Amino acid sequence: MPFLAPSFARLPPLAFLLADQMESRKNIAHHLGVSLRTLQRYQASGNAPRAVYLALWFESRWGMAALHAQAFNEAQHARAWVASLERECERLRGVIRALENAQGQAAANSAVFNAF
Repeated sequence: MPFLAPSFARLPPLAFLLADQMESRKNIAHHLGVSLRTLQRYQASGNAPRAVYLALWFESRWGMAALHAQAFNEAQHARAWVASLERECERLRGVIRALENAQGQAAANSAVFNAF
């Protein structure tokens, strides 16, 4: 799985990340493990530790969109893989049928395949 967190240069400004949160500042501070006063200092200076930026980013619409896109892409990949395996199974069933019919007599192990 690729590393999903953006580089520090690609993170939105702290003010955008805080404005995107629906929770109260007190709840955000508690979630981040800092005091409300510390969060207010971060907000006033427009600067915070990278861990705070990343936590807020993953809780923001940008982080959620990245996670949803990743989940969608993985689901599409899994769906394509299953379809590929189904096509391969059908191809192999055709090979078995062709081998069984090749000489007009059943293959020695034909009973095994008739059970499926």
